[in-house]
Amino acid sequence: MHKQIHPKSLYWGNTVILLNTIDEAGSTNITPISSSWALSNNIVIGLSLNIKAVENIEFCPEVVLNIASENLADKIESIAKYTGKQPVPPEKLNSGFSYCEDKFLSGEFTAQQSLTVRPLRIQECAIQVECLVENIIKRDKHAIVELKASYIHAEESLLKNGDILDANVWKPLINNFRSYHGITKSIGRNFRFDN
Repeated sequence: MHKQIHPKSLYWGNTVILLNTIDEAGSTNITPISSSWALSNNIVIGLSLNIKAVENIEFCPEVVLNIASENLADKIESIAKYTGKQPVPPEKLNSGFSYCEDKFLSGEFTAQQSLTVRPLRIQECAIQVECLVENIIKRDKHAIVELKASYIHAEESLLKNGDILDANVWKPLINNFRSYHGITKSIGRNFRFDN
């Protein structure tokens, strides 16, 4: 039997992304997110309006989506409690957040130059997607951000037959109701599976 519920969030299993944006001083800010979906090279991400990333996107409509693999869970959690917003908004302070100027340093991430956008990439992420912001829709306390991929980087070890990502090798980090999970072995294939 099913029962109506009212959960605080609906993070029912999405890939963790380290969203890189750039601020007015030219510094790259890293924001862990897990609300995203894609159709072809069109990507939609969801953000809370009270974070530095939204300000940065409005200033510079360019981002990098660093797609996290399961081996990065500890590094991501080490920066999860930080915000690039100063002063820290009261609701974030009450939730245990504090300000961090350099999340690359705090998370022990390595910066890489991007090719088509200004924010830096994260070397430890095997898939990195440079994007241009096409639209921002503000609804309730959230921003729905529409992106267009402009350049996609992938570690060669994840590829087969040129530029096909090997689903048997790629191990994304999943946010499942605010806990981190890897993926298990394949339990089946969609009829359109091509790799």
